[in-house]
Amino acid sequence: MTLELMIVGDFLSRKDTEEGGPWQDGLGRMYKAFLKDQGIEPRECLFVNVFNFTPAPRATMDQLFGNKKEGIPLTKPVMNGKYVLAEHAQAVQKFRDTVNHHKPHLILACGDIATWATCSGNNPIDNARGRIAIGNAGINGTKVLPTYAPSQVAASWPFRPVVLADMAKAAREMQFPQVRRPQRFLHIEPDLEDMEDFFQTYIRNSSYLSCDIETKGNIITCVGFAPTVDRALVVPFFSETHTGGNYWATPTMERKAWQFVERMLALDIATSGQNFQYDMQYLWRRMAIGAPSFKDDTMLMHHVLQPEMRKGLGFLASIYTDETAWKGMHKVSAADKSAKRGDAE
Repeated sequence: MTLELMIVGDFLSRKDTEEGGPWQDGLGRMYKAFLKDQGIEPRECLFVNVFNFTPAPRATMDQLFGNKKEGIPLTKPVMNGKYVLAEHAQAVQKFRDTVNHHKPHLILACGDIATWATCSGNNPIDNARGRIAIGNAGINGTKVLPTYAPSQVAASWPFRPVVLADMAKAAREMQFPQVRRPQRFLHIEPDLEDMEDFFQTYIRNSSYLSCDIETKGNIITCVGFAPTVDRALVVPFFSETHTGGNYWATPTMERKAWQFVERMLALDIATSGQNFQYDMQYLWRRMAIGAPSFKDDTMLMHHVLQPEMRKGLGFLASIYTDETAWKGMHKVSAADKSAKRGDAE
């Protein structure tokens, strides 16, 4: 019989040990109730832990960690400077053997240790959760969805609706073993003719238009337009590979590019964006370009629906889309004021 969903925790609690198995304590029962709320029958899932024992002497996660020299050789840290002790290498391998034996469609990795044991790279749970990932080599690339651990929800109840949203995604993803990414078509590095072709082909007859800008210091580096969920045009203005940093070869060409941006935003098409009030004021102050067709702001719409959740674009993508965690692909200094607030995690 095919196993669709495996729930992975960190280690056995003392209550679990008393009850004779994993996920038997109050926190385990809480998560089983969460699963039922999302239409997942716990009795059809396999509940396991990375470590099938209770850490001594205090039954806490820190009992499993040491410094790099004390850790399992050639492994990443679970958290900054915290490596799983080498004495637990056999337990980790036993867990991975369990995964490979059962071959689940999906692993719901609950917490930092479960994410560490199943995913590649450095994956702090705040950045990894909600994103479908390809499992590491130790579990033969089994599909993984990280989320918060029961203890994290118990310590911070606002995590509860986030976990429920992740479990709703798990209910969909457990139906098949493949990692299915959405297909996108991004039109980049266009010339003026390319931009006009994009307008005639994709924007002209659309009923909705999403817009986003990127900034660097006091300049707008590019403006993006998406008339559909799978296609977008990037109109660049700054380029590190072009002489003087200007994408356009002449002032006349740049002026025409800005006129194109102004024309798109003046169309009688409902326009939206993430924290788009920022974009509008920046376009107006820097280029005197308005957005009279502005209708919706995804950040504000989400905040109305889920006021207890975070509102950054990366977080929204983890809840509403199947995109990868692109926000962690580069590091932005905390002192960099060019990143707009609505894009923050």
